[in-house]
This record gives sequence, C-alpha cells and structure tokens, in this order.
Amino acid sequence: MSALENMQEKVLQDARAKADEIVKAAAAEAEAILAQARAEAARKRDEELARGKERADEDRRRTLTLAELDARRQVLATKAGLIDEAFQEARTRLASLDPAQYRAYLKRAMLEAVESGDEEVIASARDLGTVGPEVVAEVNAEIARQGRKAALRLSSTPGDFIGGFVLRRGNVEVNCTFDAVLAREREALVVDVARVLFG
Repeated sequence: MSALENMQEKVLQDARAKADEIVKAAAAEAEAILAQARAEAARKRDEELARGKERADEDRRRTLTLAELDARRQVLATKAGLIDEAFQEARTRLASLDPAQYRAYLKRAMLEAVESGDEEVIASARDLGTVGPEVVAEVNAEIARQGRKAALRLSSTPGDFIGGFVLRRGNVEVNCTFDAVLAREREALVVDVARVLFG
C-alpha cells in the first residue's frame, strides 16, 4: 500500500472513530433526554393524580355536606309538620273543653290579665251568650275582694276567635285568646326545636 493509501485509510479510520464517538455521544444524550422526559412525565402524572384525589375528596366532602343539610331539612320539615299537628290538636281540644274547666280557665286567665279593673272584655261569639257574663261578674267580685277597682264590662260585640278573650282599655289590648296563647307557646317550642337541630 502506498503512503497515500495509508494516509487515506488512516483518515477514514479516524473519521469512522469520530463518527462512532458522535453517535455514542448522541445516543447517550438522547438517553439522558429520554430519562429526563420520563421523570418529568412521572412527576406530572403524580401531580395530576394528587390533584385528582384532592378534587375527589372535596367532591365527596361537598356531597356529604349537602346530604347532611338535606337530611336536616327533612327532619326540620317533619318536626314542623308534627308541631303543626300538635297545635291543631291542642286548638281542637281547647275548643271542646269541659264547660266547668273552660269557665275556671277563663276566670283564672282574666284575673291574671286584668290591670286597671275597668277594661272591656271581648268574648267569642260562643261565650258572649253563655259563660261570658257569669265569668265577668265573678272576676269583678274577686278583684273587688282584693280592694281593686271592679268595673270590667262585657262587650256586646263578639270577637272573631274560638275561645279565650281580649281585654281592651282605650287603644291597649291584652290578647288572651286561644290562638294568641297557642302562638306564644309555638314560638317557644320552635326555638327549642331549632336548638335541638342546630345547637
């Protein structure tokens, strides 16, 4: 082989070696890039999984909260319905009290409600012609025994209620009707129910 051929062979060998080195370096760099890309993809996947789990946990918490609120609303509606039924039953029973019990109730309630002793007593239509005059007379007698003014008078105009009475003096009224008494009791009971449900 001539010197020129040897030199050409040497240049070719050097070129092949250099090419092999470049290919190996490129392959190593490609492998490093690939490994970095895989690591980045794994990191992003883990982040997405964590975010997905957080969203799922939040959705579950929200669903449970809404279910609890709905259950409370249903319990409240049921209790409100039961309270309505109980007060309707109480109203019915009050309207059909035994006459002696009813008369005693009216007398006791009127004695507690009288302030000046000269109020006008408004009775229900049912009571105006029955127990009304007798109860007013008995209450006047009792407050007179206490040394107080005893000038209660029964109004000739009945009130629009099922039982009880209204005491009126000028523009001031004391409402002792069954509906008013039941309404006051209902307010107290609703507060107790709310305390049980939300306390």
